[in-house]
Amino acid sequence: MPMQDVKKTDMKSETNVKRVRRRNRWLPLYIVIVLVLTAGVGVALSTTVFFNVETIVVTGEAQQYNVTDIVKAADVCSGDNLIKLNTDKVAKRVYDELIYIEHVDVQKKFPDELVINVEKCRESYNIVYDNGILLTSATGKIISNSMEAAEGLPVFYGYLPSVLSPGEKLVSQDQQKDKIFYLFTKIMSRELSSPITSVDMTDKYDMRVCFDDRIIFDLGNWNELEYKITLAETVIDRLGIDKKGYLTMVGNNQCSFRDSSVVDELEPIKPMETQLAETTATTISGSGSTETTTTETTTTTTAAENP
Repeated sequence: MPMQDVKKTDMKSETNVKRVRRRNRWLPLYIVIVLVLTAGVGVALSTTVFFNVETIVVTGEAQQYNVTDIVKAADVCSGDNLIKLNTDKVAKRVYDELIYIEHVDVQKKFPDELVINVEKCRESYNIVYDNGILLTSATGKIISNSMEAAEGLPVFYGYLPSVLSPGEKLVSQDQQKDKIFYLFTKIMSRELSSPITSVDMTDKYDMRVCFDDRIIFDLGNWNELEYKITLAETVIDRLGIDKKGYLTMVGNNQCSFRDSSVVDELEPIKPMETQLAETTATTISGSGSTETTTTETTTTTTAAENP
């Protein structure tokens, strides 16, 4: 009987192949685990050991406060972690704490620096209310609450503030008056040829504006406010700097001016008195045409009250 060839199997080699296959199968998972652990260690180190505040730089303009005041208000200390630091909250703390700060911008500069840039409040408006006068910045931040108006600044009457505390944002009891006020501030931020010195918004449907302490403009409601102010400014420029009197909207695109010598002080505030005077009425339309008449009329004028 012939002998059969015996095929030998290397058991060790087969075992090694299986091990290699098994290793390769789990290799992606091993890589993911290593990456996760590495990232976790990196995050832990970055929020504990690395990127901690070592330097706080204060820039900008705010004469009322020194660097120590601003850093104290920011409530940030050396060693605080930049990664964890919320810059918006830091900025809000500075804004709320320091009355004469208008804008705050906080930036992180890695690896270890925090920059706080501040802009000072600029006294801009007097807001008259029943028990005093609020002095506010251009953006409506209340700077002070007193009984005296700041000289040389526009005065608003009839705003009805609901917030009176310095450092707070100006808010009216009437939401529409808020919109009117900020629309006026937008217009007044331009360099008007005849600056607005006071605004009476007691009746928001029948408002009065005083230009340059000499021309009272009855503009009606606040619809198309920017257009009305621009039209009034054009008319006043044509009248000249020596004119005093009353300007009134006529229709949608005309203004009528009454030049009157009985106007003593042009503040759009209450007490009414009637006097006989010679007035010159000039009607100027948006197209530029003018019409002038002179008559003896009974004129109702507005006397000024000191707030």
